[in-house]
Amino acid sequence: MSAIRPVPQKIQPVSPSSRRRAPRISQHRLSRNRRLLTVETTVKLGVNLILSAFSLSALIQILPQHRSASEKVQDIRAEVKMTEERVIKEKEEFSRYFDPQQTKSIMQEQGNRIDPSQKPIIFLEQRPTETAELADEPTNYADLE
Repeated sequence: MSAIRPVPQKIQPVSPSSRRRAPRISQHRLSRNRRLLTVETTVKLGVNLILSAFSLSALIQILPQHRSASEKVQDIRAEVKMTEERVIKEKEEFSRYFDPQQTKSIMQEQGNRIDPSQKPIIFLEQRPTETAELADEPTNYADLE
């Protein structure tokens, strides 16, 4: 059997001059790339400044509308508060009118009827001459007995 032997190859040393070098970019290309980058950055900055100006303008126009809307909301809240107070008062009055224990007192308030168990009090007016006589005479309650 014959064995296959590899053929010896001669390895040559690698010299620095035989290596592949990265292609060098010329100075003209570098300056051109820098100019393009500068133009691109300038355009981006300009567009952003224009957008910022539009945004600022929109905010300035919206602020007065926001203020008036917030004033309207405050007015509405004040109205709601007043209405809630009125509703509470009306509920109390409603519950009072439909309370069976207070029927007699409500009837007396609304009409001329008086509860039969209640005794009427009648105030009499004094005549001017009687008041003058009473003012001159000292009242001695011990004498009246």
